[in-house]
Amino acid sequence: MTGSPRRLRIGVHYEPSNIDPHLGAAELALQMTNGIFDTLVNKTVEGDYLPGLADSFSISDDQCRYTFSLRRDVRFHDGTPFDAQAVQASLDRAHDPANRSQLSGALLGPYRQTNILDAHTVEIILDQPYALFLDALSQGWLAPVSPASIHGLGPDFCRHPVGTGPFRFERWDAGNCLVITRNDDYAWAPALVENRGPAHLDEIVFRFIPDDGARTEALLTGEVDAIFAANPADAAALRNQPGLSVVCWPIRGVPVSLMMNTKRAPTDNIHVRQAISYALDVDSLVTEIFSGEFTRAYGPVSQYTLGYEPRVEKLYHHDIEKARTLLDEEGWLTGPDQFRHKDGRLLEVVIYVLPVNFYPEIGAYVKRQLAKVGIAVKVELCDARTWIRAGMDGAHNLIPQGKYASSSQLLSFVYHSRQSGQNGYGWSKRGASDFPVIDELIDSAETCIKPEDYVPIFKQVQMEVMEAALCIPVHCNTNIVSHKNSVTGFRFDAIGAYPLFHDTTITP
Repeated sequence: MTGSPRRLRIGVHYEPSNIDPHLGAAELALQMTNGIFDTLVNKTVEGDYLPGLADSFSISDDQCRYTFSLRRDVRFHDGTPFDAQAVQASLDRAHDPANRSQLSGALLGPYRQTNILDAHTVEIILDQPYALFLDALSQGWLAPVSPASIHGLGPDFCRHPVGTGPFRFERWDAGNCLVITRNDDYAWAPALVENRGPAHLDEIVFRFIPDDGARTEALLTGEVDAIFAANPADAAALRNQPGLSVVCWPIRGVPVSLMMNTKRAPTDNIHVRQAISYALDVDSLVTEIFSGEFTRAYGPVSQYTLGYEPRVEKLYHHDIEKARTLLDEEGWLTGPDQFRHKDGRLLEVVIYVLPVNFYPEIGAYVKRQLAKVGIAVKVELCDARTWIRAGMDGAHNLIPQGKYASSSQLLSFVYHSRQSGQNGYGWSKRGASDFPVIDELIDSAETCIKPEDYVPIFKQVQMEVMEAALCIPVHCNTNIVSHKNSVTGFRFDAIGAYPLFHDTTITP
């Protein structure tokens, strides 16, 4: 290597607790480490699947057996060969309940086992058809990792992952930064990128800068070359800075939505849920809190997502009088305190929010807006563990939730009743007997692999979810990236969340 290293410095908005894709669930963790990993298959924005670490695959007629032929020229960063045993060990590790996976285990759905047919061929068995399986395997959460390093590093693997990607993990300086460096042996890039060999960059340094203002200042002073999750309020000023660019990358999937608990009063009543939906001025919320940089959401998948149903845009326009009428008809009457009561009970809803992602501001806005129709709001500001437990246990009436996904298929992960139990991500808590058509539609789509088959079904699911008032869509997930103009080749995966640094470079 000659001359100065081509180092890219990126300011990021927090420090995750671990960077093990099989065990963690923090989106930023994978945004920083996605370059460490490759996946068995790669998904395009159009919904097609391309070869990855598997150069080909086939699916049985009953869609319960997937056979993958693996590349023979790949090595992990620790020097061990990538093979069938590594795939088996990785999937079993993600699936094992003892490992308490926060996300990847659930993404595997009805996974039963992986059979090794030979050194470079695996057969994966599912208990039932699962249309999301290939999609799950295309995400870094299920990337194969080195079995030798899993055993050798033990618990330390969560802070020192070993994959096959274009970058190797270098170090994690607690409270300061995470560093990945170029894998000089890399020669198996996916067709999604232009550069098929080693990365152009020698090193990427992710600086932990939680404060929005400090992160912006770090970019302006040249302390970093780019920032992720730029403050929407700073975006306009950054655009006017010479030598800087601002790009709003839409993240596909389930937009940030206020999930409404159908099992906890008063949101167990559909007319109360509908009244809340009409009462909230979402256009004003998005403009006020996000400075107009985020796109307002209308339905349970974002407008940028494969399979979006535009008919949802005609539902739940802002209508204070309609909200009041619905509450009047349910017997919730306004008292001297200007809040509504029935049978001696106050009409109050509880919203749980994290101190990030502008959730406190959303909570305050909801409280102010719902007071106009006589609904009291209690905002519970809590840490991540309490927030997740609240959603899973159903302690909330309202709770913000969003999920990254490449297509409308992820609706099953959030809205099927089987996800509403303990430790599930169905935070509307809908039971199987509540609006059963939603389950029926999703079940019918579970065997659909091709977009032309599942998209029409999930379009109808979106309408059913909204008509049942299970959520209030707020805004489409967006990563506002600001960077020096000397940085080129930024691109993201089919979800729009996880960067592909194969083509990225920086000039002096």
